[in-house]
Amino acid sequence: MADPPLVLQISNEDRDYGEDNAFVRGFTELAREGVLRHVGVLPAAEPGRLAHLSSHLRPDLVLVHTPQPLPWTAHEVAPLLRNLGSPPLVVWEGDAWGGRGKPLRERNVAWMRSAEAVFSVAHGPQAELLRKASGRPVHYVPNTVPLAFAAPEAQPVRPEGVALLGARMTYCGIELIRDDRERTELVRRLAATVPGFSVYGKRWRGPYARGPVPYFEQQAAMRRALVTVGWNRYRGYPGFFSDRLPIAMASGRVHVSSRHPDLDWLPGPDDGLHLLDSPAEAADCVRALLTEDPRLLLDRAARMRRWVLDHLTETHALRHMLAPFLPAAPPAGPWTGFAAPRPLTGARAPEGPR
Repeated sequence: MADPPLVLQISNEDRDYGEDNAFVRGFTELAREGVLRHVGVLPAAEPGRLAHLSSHLRPDLVLVHTPQPLPWTAHEVAPLLRNLGSPPLVVWEGDAWGGRGKPLRERNVAWMRSAEAVFSVAHGPQAELLRKASGRPVHYVPNTVPLAFAAPEAQPVRPEGVALLGARMTYCGIELIRDDRERTELVRRLAATVPGFSVYGKRWRGPYARGPVPYFEQQAAMRRALVTVGWNRYRGYPGFFSDRLPIAMASGRVHVSSRHPDLDWLPGPDDGLHLLDSPAEAADCVRALLTEDPRLLLDRAARMRRWVLDHLTETHALRHMLAPFLPAAPPAGPWTGFAAPRPLTGARAPEGPR
């Protein structure tokens, strides 16, 4: 019997967190089901290291995270793929780009230009930006909760107050990234009117500022609060939210954040998620929630947590991105409404036993 297809994952993370690197636990789940085999390049690799791998590795598919932190160019990507046996390449773009604060760079698109498909966590202007830069088709895949954040609370605490997680990116007091000014306004409104308010992230000042939180500790900070708050950037990008939204949804706390276009498929207030159009509305919503019975808030948040673990994990995202290229069933639920590439025709078929 032939082995399952081999997928090479090339990460953009600069540290090796083992199974907690992005998608690694999801790949492990799919490998356990016999859908695929997985080899990961962690942390992000320079061209020389991957050239050594390509001398003996023949993957059936390559999944690349962008942006690569290393200065890749098309002159390095193309020969590398040839040395790997010219497998199909899928690129996952897990961030939003555009404007003066985050211009798209060559290292972002070097891999995309060789891809069978590019998956982006926003469509609309973001997808058009990537399509024009790469010349490749761009498909939507929402940010999902990493399985590292799927565990229940080890030691439940009595939650109190309100917590907002998110950095403030400024230069000479001016916000650099689109919609950070709204995030700043929301923090000021909550700090002035909500007792027990805390904000976690870089460049906040004041008695409510708690400083940055390491990535894998952010859910613990959320769980200390009764209500969590966020405010996403790039609010004009349909479908966009950072992975902090699904992480918050999985934390078991009611969450308040910004409304973006094309997010009607997410849970609503009855299940603990409140998406608002302005910082003033969000601050009003937080204050109203704090007048409710905490047990009712936690019940709603528990329903939201069950929903996100059933529908919006990194394993769901992998199934969505890989199903057109491998014998993997695509995910159900809201994913059926997200367009994906057609199955490949004429691509190199998976080889026999190795």
